[in-house]
Amino acid sequence: MTKIIIVGGGIGGLTAALALLRQGCEVEVHEAARIAGEVGAGISIGPTASGGLYSLGLQTALETAGDRPQGASAALHYQTGEVLGGAFKDRQWKAEDFGPTHMIHRADLFTILSRAVLDLAPDALHLNRRFEAFEQQDGKVTVRFADGHVAHGSALIGCDGVRSAVRAQMFGAESPRFTGQVAYRFLVPMEQARPYMTASPSGPYVGPGRLMTRYPIRHETLVNCAAFVTTDAWTGESWSERCSVEELQALFDGWHPDVQGLARNAPAEGTAKWALYDRDPLDSWVQGRVALLGDAAHPMLPFLGLGAAMAIEDAVVLGRAFGQSTEVPEALAIYEHARADRAGLMLLESRRQGQAFSEGPGGAVPRTQTTHGERMRYDPATVPL
Repeated sequence: MTKIIIVGGGIGGLTAALALLRQGCEVEVHEAARIAGEVGAGISIGPTASGGLYSLGLQTALETAGDRPQGASAALHYQTGEVLGGAFKDRQWKAEDFGPTHMIHRADLFTILSRAVLDLAPDALHLNRRFEAFEQQDGKVTVRFADGHVAHGSALIGCDGVRSAVRAQMFGAESPRFTGQVAYRFLVPMEQARPYMTASPSGPYVGPGRLMTRYPIRHETLVNCAAFVTTDAWTGESWSERCSVEELQALFDGWHPDVQGLARNAPAEGTAKWALYDRDPLDSWVQGRVALLGDAAHPMLPFLGLGAAMAIEDAVVLGRAFGQSTEVPEALAIYEHARADRAGLMLLESRRQGQAFSEGPGGAVPRTQTTHGERMRYDPATVPL
């Protein structure tokens, strides 16, 4: 039986584990965190990712835990609330036009994935395992961890994010590039948020150098709010820091009353904020029996909502590749060939949309080269390999 070592137990790593287990592979997932779980707030699982998860047997779980978007999505003017055109016209779409979309808390998605993996392989998930190095020899991969543990397998999949240590060993250390943008994310109970949900339930308010988007999760008991601000003042090193309600309110002073109201109702204990980092597409994701997946291979900026979706797509295709070939080098080549062009294009499209958001209404950045419909007409469960 082919044994696959996965470094990183987030959404991409767990989806990869489930996809590989369903193809009959043995899987070990090694996660650096001491406690199993996803941090963060809401996440949008669009049609491509939903279809991929459905193919792994998770349709009922997603439909039970998630919310389906209501009405049309559109980008709105930060002061007037009017629908924007130009570089933002592609935001005008109805979710039902392209297939199932689920708005879900990241922790709930993590629970769905981890339970599905552990149902098939109760001993698959290993915590507090920080990757240190790998070696390839005689058709095997040896992986060493900071606690002294050593894992052996037929292949290694690095699912360890934008600052991937697996990627650094494969291709050399390279610091990701700060985009000049900082993200903020917080949850507001619906009973407090309802007066400030006067427009379509989802979609961003866009102004010069910043935007805020929001949508309901957990069966409309919470509103997930995410804001992105252009700044050259970021000095933080942590992936996540806190900002006060007062700091958040100041960012959106003079904006639409809905935005100001949501900011006023941010959690008193503070809002998570972190810098956004970017990398250029890689020429290759594979080195021998080692491959990258998700943000480790193609870190996505959040402006098209594709970060988790692309990792899920990768994982589904990776599983299918190992179902097609039991030879590890061939399976990894199939995976890379099937995914590299799409992932590279979506990385660049997300970057382009982020530039448009940074300029705000009236900016000169052209629309993305692909439409929302074109991006969503992709099925990782059936795409030719």
